[in-house]
Amino acid sequence: MSAPDSNLAATQQLLREMVAEAQALKAAAGGSVTDAVADWLAPQYLLAAREKLAAKSGAERFEVLRTFLHDWALLRRGDHSAARLQLDREELDWQRANSKSQKEQEFREWIQRPEVREEFLPKSKGGISPETLEKIHRELNLL
Repeated sequence: MSAPDSNLAATQQLLREMVAEAQALKAAAGGSVTDAVADWLAPQYLLAAREKLAAKSGAERFEVLRTFLHDWALLRRGDHSAARLQLDREELDWQRANSKSQKEQEFREWIQRPEVREEFLPKSKGGISPETLEKIHRELNLL
């Protein structure tokens, strides 16, 4: 085995281990690890900011609040982006479903058109054709 092949095999093994570990963590978190950490981190950050604010006054307090507000805005931007992505996914699902039902409705309308029905669903005279009836009589020796 050459050096590049050996490196590729080691990289593939490392990747398999990383995927297995990520799946185990996701199962332990009951969903997204990132969401679980964010849910834990947000109140921790809030408590730390509160402690820092309690120790400050005047302009220093304002700077702590400004920093806190900036950080919180970044966190909320991520939440809003995730929510927007979810809305986009739901809209795509809705469009797909709506497109299918729209196609079915258009087909039903199309098949009702007289020229289409005449071409693809010609009216049958019904019953057994004279040729088939004659064949039946011949096969059963009825004549």
